[in-house]
Amino acid sequence: MPVGRRTLLATAVALGAATRPRSARAQAGTFPSRPVRVIVAASAGSAPDTAMRLLADRLAARWRQPVVVDNRPGAAGNIGAQAAARAEADGHVLLFSQASPLVLNQHLMRAMPFDPARDLAPITLVMNTPFILAAHAGLGLRSLADLAARGRQPGRALTLATSGATSLPRFAGEEIARGLGITLANIPYNGSPAAVADIIAGRTDLVIDGTPLLAPQVRSGTLVPLAITAADRMPGLEVIPTVAETVPGFARGGWFALLAPSATPPGVIERVASDATAVLAAPELRARLLNELGAIVSADGPAALASLLAAERNTLGRLVRELEVPIE
Repeated sequence: MPVGRRTLLATAVALGAATRPRSARAQAGTFPSRPVRVIVAASAGSAPDTAMRLLADRLAARWRQPVVVDNRPGAAGNIGAQAAARAEADGHVLLFSQASPLVLNQHLMRAMPFDPARDLAPITLVMNTPFILAAHAGLGLRSLADLAARGRQPGRALTLATSGATSLPRFAGEEIARGLGITLANIPYNGSPAAVADIIAGRTDLVIDGTPLLAPQVRSGTLVPLAITAADRMPGLEVIPTVAETVPGFARGGWFALLAPSATPPGVIERVASDATAVLAAPELRARLLNELGAIVSADGPAALASLLAAERNTLGRLVRELEVPIE
């Protein structure tokens, strides 16, 4: 008896289902079927490591599988991000990364070991860490309006201490200066502590860095806060106005996100994004991230993260070119 077309089709579908690779089966609902490894592109004890360990414990309880943090620091985050980009794409290896290897390094290096846009799939933004722009108390500045007025006066340009010539705070400071129509002389340091130490000593005029480092100096009166780079005033630091109150639409800061190898099934991406969003909604977790890391939770899913990545790559690439930052 000849085999009918419908029979052949049904047989092919059945065979396809039987031989479907693990990644596709995971999309069908079996994720996670074993421990999940999250590569953190930073060292143990760092802000991203601390945040991911808090998140990992809660995801493990939700998934009933261990969630293991795998620290892979080095090369401005590229080592960890590259390892994740080359991992098996079934959701059991994820990446938790700061912004640099995802949107900045590609503009600073002649040869990247991976393509973040091609090789990594966005899952969700996890948190933002805004920067404070502060002035030495002896400078007499109290607001961005004061800074703009002083910056337009003839004479020596005000100096801005930053944690490095290619650091995100440096680029944020340059954007603020442009928004105010002034020029600041960037003084790059080898890390944040050295930059803060020198402004406290009066060797520089201004500094821009994260809230955990600068908030204590602000509260003690050693430094005068001019603005914070968050989109809205920050809980616990509501007295500090946002840059956006003077430069409309401005929002900048460090941020941290979850991603996966690019071939990870969409169903797994959505599952991880949904579960991470649910976990991050817990008030006690939000409070810990805010109090311990100066971080504001922001979990909006794959589409929102994809838009952020595209916008950040465009903005930072333009700044690198316009500021003529040396390419390695």
